[in-house]
Amino acid sequence: MHCQRPFIPAWTRFSTIITLLFGVITLVPSATETAIAQSLRSPQVNDDNTVTVRLKAANAKEVVANIAGQRLKLTQNEGRIWEGTSASLPAGIHDYTFQVDGTMMIDPSNRNVKKWLTMASMVEIPGKPALLTEMQSVPHGSIQRCFYPSSTVGTQRPVMVYTPPDYHAVQETKYPLVLLLHGFGDDETAWTEVGRANFIADNLIAQGKIGPCIIAMPYGHPVPVPVEQRPDDYFASNNDVYEQDIIKDLLPFLESRYSVRNDREGRSIVGLSMGGGHALDTGLKNIEKFSAIGAFSAAVPQLSNDDLIIKYPALAGPSPAANQLQHLWIPIGDKDFLLQRNQSFIEQIRENHVQFDFHLTSGGHEWKLWREYLPEFLIKVVGK
Repeated sequence: MHCQRPFIPAWTRFSTIITLLFGVITLVPSATETAIAQSLRSPQVNDDNTVTVRLKAANAKEVVANIAGQRLKLTQNEGRIWEGTSASLPAGIHDYTFQVDGTMMIDPSNRNVKKWLTMASMVEIPGKPALLTEMQSVPHGSIQRCFYPSSTVGTQRPVMVYTPPDYHAVQETKYPLVLLLHGFGDDETAWTEVGRANFIADNLIAQGKIGPCIIAMPYGHPVPVPVEQRPDDYFASNNDVYEQDIIKDLLPFLESRYSVRNDREGRSIVGLSMGGGHALDTGLKNIEKFSAIGAFSAAVPQLSNDDLIIKYPALAGPSPAANQLQHLWIPIGDKDFLLQRNQSFIEQIRENHVQFDFHLTSGGHEWKLWREYLPEFLIKVVGK
């Protein structure tokens, strides 16, 4: 088992200090270098919630920025820097990319990057008042990146673990455990780097809306991910292996390493998209281990009713075992490509007398909604 805190390098734009054996040399940039650095500031969030992006590509013929659904054609300024300003954007986190003569790229001046099958740069528009996803002046928890031995997979597997403010591993207090699962194109860092789960938890705890909890965010591809296509047999195989890994390897690791509750009432499982399907699959197969399931914009099962009952006996009978769950929460956007699939699934479980809460909101298959769903789910499962 290995755990590490994420490495955050420190950089300075103003000077470089080199310590030598006989003294210190300070290198100060020239006025020209300073002007160039300032002209390359990108992204720049303006007072009116517009965003200015810039790119140095002197020989390019055309540069376009795609930002929050807007296609922005950039122009070259006097310094031959391409720049452009978006329309006003709502508060929150937005993705953007450049297209340079038809080739897509991220912003090389922006280290805030969303890792996906194709990467994108991110920019945050502050809210007034601040959003739950923003870093606020409140006590903060910690994030560790750990590697746990998986007998199921035969490797060391990564998991991000959030612990609340003032957490101490050696103590009598046992904290509720929330397993938070990512989508197909993401990895174990997605919920902290893109979803801002740690800031959401920090702020909800500070507001007194939830109690302290531990959130574990494992890597959701125990079966190597197929990059070029998404075959159905991959998802079935990955689901089965992941469920075994979570139950046989991840939970015992977390219980040995962290001060987490090991009872059913102290555990919940939730995920987005593919991870929502994982949450349903693992949760419904292990009703005795989880008190709540959250499935955000989920890749829900696509089975006949007979096959669904065979695979998930907790859905069977006039009083299905799934009704032991305190929460079975299924939110999704009204423009999500998985909406019809979710509607078919909830009709199936309704016919099987399963109690659930279906929540339809405005939006598509997007992080904006998942960042909004997470605090609602946390309030349901660890709320005060």
